[in-house]
Amino acid sequence: MIEVRELSASYGAVHALRDVTFTAPTGEVTAVLGANGAGKTTLLRTITGLVRARSGSATYDGRELTRTAPELMPRLGIAHVPEGRGVITELTVEENLRLGGLGRGRGKAGAAQLERVYGLFPAVADRRTALAHTLSGGERQMLVLGRALMAEPDVLLLDEPSLGLAPRIVAQMFELVQSLVADEGLTVLLVEQNARSALSIAHRGVVLNLGRVVVDDRAEVLAGDDQLRHAYLGF
Repeated sequence: MIEVRELSASYGAVHALRDVTFTAPTGEVTAVLGANGAGKTTLLRTITGLVRARSGSATYDGRELTRTAPELMPRLGIAHVPEGRGVITELTVEENLRLGGLGRGRGKAGAAQLERVYGLFPAVADRRTALAHTLSGGERQMLVLGRALMAEPDVLLLDEPSLGLAPRIVAQMFELVQSLVADEGLTVLLVEQNARSALSIAHRGVVLNLGRVVVDDRAEVLAGDDQLRHAYLGF
């Protein structure tokens, strides 16, 4: 599991995270929810060492992550998919995927890994020789998620995977995440503004407001709390 304890981070004088504490249990989806500016993206970036923690800790399997170099995360079994659907546009779909297989230090990505990802994302398989810049937004999101899965992670950190996508594509992606957790025991930390969809697949929810945890509870409790939903989750 990932354990976050009294984690704080700043951008200059701006306190983005303030004593954030929660646990993301093994083999579950933990949704991190809240409005813009709540600290959700900063939380993932601090866990993976992209933002320096001011204080506190984030550990995985007993190892402190905030003092670990970001490039070592895949070797620990942690894959971070940032928001923005970043791909290397000059490379083909398959070349982008093969890069993902290098992160865990296993050498050249094998055919079995590629075929597994193509099986999960048939639309990506159909475009395997296409340059990444020709993909639609939905196809790019599938590609970056598939690239993360090429390293066969144990933990997946997803930052706003639904941003700007059609509802049908969002539903497909969330169904896939749910099946990976159920079938393979993947641990997922999911940052989302689409709280309704996130809670539909999550086991737990952590609500941030101005960098602080205001609620940490089972997903069904959060979804059923009308006052909380209206105040912090927008539905």
